[in-house]
Amino acid sequence: MLKHNLRIKNSTNMPTFETKLRAFFTGPDLPADARRTFRFHVAYAILDAVVGGVLLNAPIVALRAMQADSWQLPIREVFSGVGMLAALYLGSWMAPRRKMPFVFIPGLLAGASSLAMAFAVGDSFWFLMLFSLGAMFEIITRPAITAIVRLNYPVAARGHVTGCVRQWSSLAFLASNLTAAYLLQRAGGSALHMARMQIVFVALLGTAAFFCFRQIRVNDNVEKLRRDLRPEFLKNVTEAALVVARDGRFRRYLFGCFLDNFSQMLYFPLIWAFLSKTLEYDYVGCAAMMHAIPALAAFVATGMIGRWIDRTNPWVSWAWIRFAWGFDALLLAATPFAAGYLPPMLFVLPLLGRLLRGSVQGGWWILWWQIGVTNFAPPGKDTSRYTGLMVFLNGFTKVAASLLAMVLAGLAMSPVAFLVVGGAGVILSGVYSLTQAARERRENRPRTIAEFESQF
Repeated sequence: MLKHNLRIKNSTNMPTFETKLRAFFTGPDLPADARRTFRFHVAYAILDAVVGGVLLNAPIVALRAMQADSWQLPIREVFSGVGMLAALYLGSWMAPRRKMPFVFIPGLLAGASSLAMAFAVGDSFWFLMLFSLGAMFEIITRPAITAIVRLNYPVAARGHVTGCVRQWSSLAFLASNLTAAYLLQRAGGSALHMARMQIVFVALLGTAAFFCFRQIRVNDNVEKLRRDLRPEFLKNVTEAALVVARDGRFRRYLFGCFLDNFSQMLYFPLIWAFLSKTLEYDYVGCAAMMHAIPALAAFVATGMIGRWIDRTNPWVSWAWIRFAWGFDALLLAATPFAAGYLPPMLFVLPLLGRLLRGSVQGGWWILWWQIGVTNFAPPGKDTSRYTGLMVFLNGFTKVAASLLAMVLAGLAMSPVAFLVVGGAGVILSGVYSLTQAARERRENRPRTIAEFESQF
């Protein structure tokens, strides 16, 4: 009888395979309001991912069909960095106001910039400039989206929710990225005409994505919110500076993120040139190694990683994410040498590295853009201020590292050297994360984000 009761107890507490499979496709169990948010959030993310999958082929189009110089490739990172620098101000500006306008208005401007790319096909510089301008407007939406995620989802499920969103958007990105690259390759001499048609289509689709996100009912406390959009530059920048001054834990968090992101941005935009010029991949090969294979790995792994992040100290999560990310760069760097002795390594090493990076890139996105700051920011208006600081930091590192990369690329620095230096820096940021995790254990800090928020 005891064994029978034990089996009954275990069967009610342990999820079955069917339950796990259903959860994989339908997402977490949420209250009704949060479930409605989740539906529109997923729809927006999938549409936005299709747009990104097509537009992020722009660098390889510029390289192969417009003969762009390698130094032009980091322009997008510089522009997106400028948008992130503006987030230091925007994060404080939006803090006492409704968040949706800070998503919807920049989203429409991003769509308009993408549409303008179709008229610049043929001139690599202006083509990449408009591509970069759209990225800048898209970046500006992120502090507001993070605040909406915090307002509309229960704390214990945020990692799971954002992991599910990223999981399905990764699949949409994978499909659109590879399809667009295949069509460009089939187009041959008409690749520029094909690129123009693709861009017009996804520019309209991106606008529809932000109209979809606008349907979310944000759980703002309307009575306490200001309705004007009057800027208060000095006040907002001062508020952001005070956050850094008074929160030592957050300062240490910012330093780890700076080291990670600066190292990445030294080499990331130049991977396109490495794949196309050094390894001599075609459209589909470049798109697959640059984005599609990591997206496939992210689709498989991100939901699981999101649930793991909910149960793990964020410093520990960051450490393992950064180790995997850094080793991807080192495997890419080793490819030309290994392929000289064993030709299959031309594909095997990049494939291993890209799978390694893809398996953790969803976790990177969850922590950086969605919930990482909630381990430091008190609930309420400070969420967008802390997120604004994170986006500002990302912007500063993108601008600084990308400008440095442009100069070094112009001086003919080897792509392999970029990968080695950058990958080693990312791994070092993972080591730093482990030292901070040990420090927080000694200081008896909250073990998870949920434990941190339970103090308030």
